Amino acid sequence: MAEFFVGRQPIYTKDLDVYAYELMSHSASEDNNESIQADMATSQVIINTFMEIGIDKLVGKKIAFITLTEHFLQSDYELPLPADRVILKIPSYVNVTNEVIDGTKRLADAGFKLALDNYLQHPSLQPLASMASIIDINIENLAAAEIRAHLKILKKLHPVILADHVKDHDAYDICRDVGVDYIQGYFLNRPRIVSGESLDSNQMSVINLLSILHNPETDTDTVVDTISKDVALSYKILQLMNSAFFSRSTKIESIQHATVMLGRKQLCTWASMMALSGMDNKPREQVRISMVRARSCELLAEKANLKPADSFFTVGMFSSLDLLMDRSLEELISPLPLADSIIAALLNREGDLGEAINCTLAQEEGDWMNIRFANLSTEELSDINIDAINWAEDVLNSI
Repeated sequence: MAEFFVGRQPIYTKDLDVYAYELMSHSASEDNNESIQADMATSQVIINTFMEIGIDKLVGKKIAFITLTEHFLQSDYELPLPADRVILKIPSYVNVTNEVIDGTKRLADAGFKLALDNYLQHPSLQPLASMASIIDINIENLAAAEIRAHLKILKKLHPVILADHVKDHDAYDICRDVGVDYIQGYFLNRPRIVSGESLDSNQMSVINLLSILHNPETDTDTVVDTISKDVALSYKILQLMNSAFFSRSTKIESIQHATVMLGRKQLCTWASMMALSGMDNKPREQVRISMVRARSCELLAEKANLKPADSFFTVGMFSSLDLLMDRSLEELISPLPLADSIIAALLNREGDLGEAINCTLAQEEGDWMNIRFANLSTEELSDINIDAINWAEDVLNSI
């Protein structure tokens, strides 16, 4: 039986709130027929999302974007999907026949919202435009002037526009300024490096805290005292420790008590994560990315029986420092007293720690060919990705 990996890509509002997630699937089948592969992928996304995994585990309360193939558009059977939880994406490569037009109308009449993929570059899709709720434009290979020109044309043709393949923050700025409604791409997964400026006070305080927490020469009393003096951080930690996430019967009333219950390593790990989650003016999705990376690396280690797993968590968490602080990773970790193996993994992707980061980043961006770690199966890797996503969501909902 073929193995599948289901990934997701956020779709943002122009204010960088997550509006939806596009669900994508890759088949490990050896069948080389592209049409069969596409139909298998679509089928597997539907089966996994609504029958096996569950939509809430993949997208929470957000909308799921699912790409339909020509075969699905032409079929007359009812899709087993809740119309209020999905938007069906019609790909640009579809052959717009009378059967496809009729199938698209049938879906629209059934209450499904539809999105047209890369509409401006594929005028053959025009017969479907009036039935679509969203028009998508791929801006990947467009210069800044071309992006503005295309988007201005589209805004006149259709009220709701999604800019796709937004690769960097400059492209996001253009899309936002032109007035698109939704933005899709991995630009939030990549840092916006600011050169020639020092870290602000909030960023400096976080770096200083990380230096204390991850210094093996810092004694436990100093760790407790440092965290306790940060009122906001202490509150977050205690709030999380006493939340349903931990399900403890005994209430934890102080950082000292938390140290006894968790141990120093765990306390330092959670304090680091809570400090990074409190970074000013950062989209919630970037905090989620940091948490997913940390947990994913940790789960990879646990599944592959590699120790210590907390080092993998640290590597995953610190791999997103550049996203949260807009500085190069090398600049940010240079003052931190990290083990040589962690530094080598972060900067050069060396060792098992580096391989864990590579696998996690491949999961993050749907880079199917590079989603591999140790001897773990596709199913195990897929489960780890979903578990990490849900873990991060549970933590964010608890703080």
